[in-house]
Amino acid sequence: MSNVFDRLIFVAAAIAIAAVAPASPAYADPPCPATGCPPGPAGPPPANVNSPSYKDGYTSEHDFYSTPQNHAYLANEMKNGYTPALVCQTEIKGGAMPPSPADWISGCVDALHDLGFKP
Repeated sequence: MSNVFDRLIFVAAAIAIAAVAPASPAYADPPCPATGCPPGPAGPPPANVNSPSYKDGYTSEHDFYSTPQNHAYLANEMKNGYTPALVCQTEIKGGAMPPSPADWISGCVDALHDLGFKP
């Protein structure tokens, strides 16, 4: 039961931080040169759904948020602007870093989408 409360505290803290913290410039695209930006990929590469990190992210979050109490709590938080991506970014900080954080987060987001949580 303590684990549930620990996660709920993490979720509440992440919401509070996200509401007050400005966006990090580290994630901003660098400026393009005067000649224009070179063409790049249309978006991030798709997650490796066969990786252990993806499977762990999917399974752990699907199992946690599929329980009625946890599902109801997150559904309520989502009404206040919380997104699956923010949930997963918060959750990944709650334990040991997986070998592929990007795959873990993708698995987590997919699990939340499968549970009906939409951006």
